[in-house]
Amino acid sequence: MQEGGQQKSTRASQEAKPAKVPLDTLDSTPPNAEIDDPFKHLPEHEKEILKRQLDLPAVKVNYMTLYRYATRNDKIILVIAGLAAIIGGALLPLMTVLFGGLAGTFQGFTLGNTSPRQFTSELARYSLYFVYLAIGEFVMVYIATVGFLYAGEHISSKIREQFLVAILRQNIAFFDELGAGEITTRITADTNLVQEGLSEKVGLTLTAIATFVAAFVISFIRYWKLTLILSSTVVAIVVTLGAVGSFIGKLSKTYIAHFAEGGTVAEEVISSIRNATAFHTQEKLARQYDTYLIKAEKAGFKLKSTTSSMIGFLFL
Repeated sequence: MQEGGQQKSTRASQEAKPAKVPLDTLDSTPPNAEIDDPFKHLPEHEKEILKRQLDLPAVKVNYMTLYRYATRNDKIILVIAGLAAIIGGALLPLMTVLFGGLAGTFQGFTLGNTSPRQFTSELARYSLYFVYLAIGEFVMVYIATVGFLYAGEHISSKIREQFLVAILRQNIAFFDELGAGEITTRITADTNLVQEGLSEKVGLTLTAIATFVAAFVISFIRYWKLTLILSSTVVAIVVTLGAVGSFIGKLSKTYIAHFAEGGTVAEEVISSIRNATAFHTQEKLARQYDTYLIKAEKAGFKLKSTTSSMIGFLFL
């Protein structure tokens, strides 16, 4: 009986063993994509929503896209501030014209070509011109600065609000690739850069362009030969700004990215400070945070040194 039972169990175990299949007949093709699809159990409309949330396309944003959150009042303020910045920039070259006329008046009085009474009258006239020019310049620059700062602050606050709304609307899997403090760092750092680009940078750019054009017009009218000789410096300035500008942009992105990563570490450590204290990992976490600060410091040093070198080269 025992031998018969053992034979039956041996036969059953042999039948239970799978048949050996030659290796060359095995199918090495990968499984179907539909089998590995994590959304296969969902309806089509829900599947499309999740894929649209997780697959983020590359969006190209130009400079004018930043003004899409501007209201009608913001646009009116921007137009008024832009006109004031242009007028303020065009008034600056007039100071050199007045200064040249004043220097000529002093020269004429020194050489004896001008009487004391006439010299006093010319001196009072040029002094009034300087006062009027200073008042006009102050008013135009004040209007441009206040207008651009107000509009830039209002638009950047709208951008922060819409950014937070878009973040809260994302799927939970979107936050798996982001750190705890990266979102807050992006909201503060990136929107501050946007605010600078929408406010003071625009005013300074319009003022500089107006000054450049007005100075060229006045120079060609006063003495065109000397102006034509000095125009060669414009080519050097444009080439320098074009060559170094893109490099400065890359360094600025790297600088902000390192700060965002460091902010993520700090946010996670502070949120779980009890665990860090219990396991005595303060020094290790501090060194980890310090590595990101060192990287940001190096990128910031390269950024500042490159910018200062460019400015120094322009003043040569």
